[in-house]
Amino acid sequence: MKKILLIAALAATALVQAQPSQAYFRGNWCAKIDQGGGSFGERCDFPNFATCRNYIAGQSRSFCVQNQWQASNWGVRDNRSESYFNRQYR
Repeated sequence: MKKILLIAALAATALVQAQPSQAYFRGNWCAKIDQGGGSFGERCDFPNFATCRNYIAGQSRSFCVQNQWQASNWGVRDNRSESYFNRQYR
Protein backbone atom coordinates (compact mmCIF):
# COMPACT_ATOMS: atom_id res chain seq x y z
CA MET A 1 0.00 0.00 0.00
CA LYS A 2 2.84 2.38 0.84
CA LYS A 3 4.45 1.72 -2.55
CA ILE A 4 1.23 2.61 -4.37
CA LEU A 5 0.93 5.87 -2.41
CA LEU A 6 4.56 6.71 -3.16
CA ILE A 7 4.11 6.06 -6.89
CA ALA A 8 0.91 8.13 -6.94
CA ALA A 9 2.68 11.02 -5.18
CA LEU A 10 5.58 10.92 -7.65
CA ALA A 11 3.21 10.84 -10.61
CA ALA A 12 1.25 13.80 -9.25
CA THR A 13 4.47 15.76 -8.74
CA ALA A 14 5.54 15.08 -12.32
CA LEU A 15 2.21 16.32 -13.65
CA VAL A 16 2.26 19.49 -11.55
CA GLN A 17 5.72 20.44 -12.78
CA ALA A 18 4.71 20.35 -16.45
CA GLN A 19 5.89 23.33 -18.50
CA PRO A 20 4.47 24.99 -21.62
CA SER A 21 5.45 23.54 -24.96
CA GLN A 22 8.41 24.94 -26.89
CA ALA A 23 6.02 26.49 -29.40
CA TYR A 24 4.96 28.86 -26.65
CA PHE A 25 8.46 30.33 -26.57
CA ARG A 26 9.02 30.57 -30.34
CA GLY A 27 8.02 34.21 -30.85
CA ASN A 28 10.48 37.09 -30.76
CA TRP A 29 8.30 39.20 -28.46
CA CYS A 30 6.35 38.52 -25.26
CA ALA A 31 3.31 40.31 -23.92
CA LYS A 32 3.32 40.71 -20.14
CA ILE A 33 -0.38 40.97 -19.37
CA ASP A 34 -1.64 42.48 -16.11
CA GLN A 35 -4.12 40.06 -14.55
CA GLY A 36 -4.86 42.20 -11.52
CA GLY A 37 -3.80 41.77 -7.94
CA GLY A 38 -0.14 42.24 -8.82
CA SER A 39 0.09 39.14 -11.02
CA PHE A 40 1.13 39.07 -14.66
CA GLY A 41 0.53 36.50 -17.39
CA GLU A 42 2.92 35.97 -20.27
CA ARG A 43 2.33 35.15 -23.92
CA CYS A 44 5.45 34.74 -26.08
CA ASP A 45 4.31 33.94 -29.60
CA PHE A 46 4.49 37.32 -31.31
CA PRO A 47 6.77 37.64 -34.37
CA ASN A 48 7.29 41.41 -34.04
CA PHE A 49 6.77 44.31 -31.66
CA ALA A 50 3.81 45.77 -33.59
CA THR A 51 1.82 42.53 -33.30
CA CYS A 52 2.51 42.34 -29.58
CA ARG A 53 1.59 45.99 -29.10
CA ASN A 54 -1.71 45.51 -30.95
CA TYR A 55 -2.54 42.54 -28.72
CA ILE A 56 -2.13 44.50 -25.48
CA ALA A 57 -3.77 47.71 -26.75
CA GLY A 58 -6.27 48.99 -24.23
CA GLN A 59 -4.93 46.90 -21.35
CA SER A 60 -3.48 49.15 -18.70
CA ARG A 61 -0.13 48.19 -17.16
CA SER A 62 0.53 45.54 -19.82
CA PHE A 63 3.70 45.75 -21.90
CA CYS A 64 5.86 43.99 -24.50
CA VAL A 65 9.42 42.73 -24.03
CA GLN A 66 11.83 40.70 -26.13
CA ASN A 67 11.46 36.97 -25.59
CA GLN A 68 14.00 35.90 -22.99
CA TRP A 69 13.49 32.25 -23.96
CA GLN A 70 14.41 32.78 -27.60
CA ALA A 71 17.65 30.85 -28.05
CA SER A 72 19.04 33.36 -30.58
CA ASN A 73 19.01 36.01 -27.85
CA TRP A 74 21.62 33.95 -26.01
CA GLY A 75 24.02 33.54 -28.92
CA VAL A 76 22.63 30.24 -30.25
CA ARG A 77 22.89 30.15 -34.04
CA ASP A 78 21.90 26.70 -35.36
CA ASN A 79 19.55 23.82 -34.58
CA ARG A 80 22.18 21.65 -32.92
CA SER A 81 23.19 24.46 -30.59
CA GLU A 82 19.54 25.24 -29.87
CA SER A 83 18.89 21.62 -28.94
CA TYR A 84 21.82 21.72 -26.51
CA PHE A 85 20.59 25.06 -25.13
CA ASN A 86 17.10 23.61 -24.55
CA ARG A 87 18.46 20.57 -22.70
CA GLN A 88 20.66 22.71 -20.45
CA TYR A 89 18.54 25.73 -19.62
CA ARG A 90 14.84 24.95 -20.10
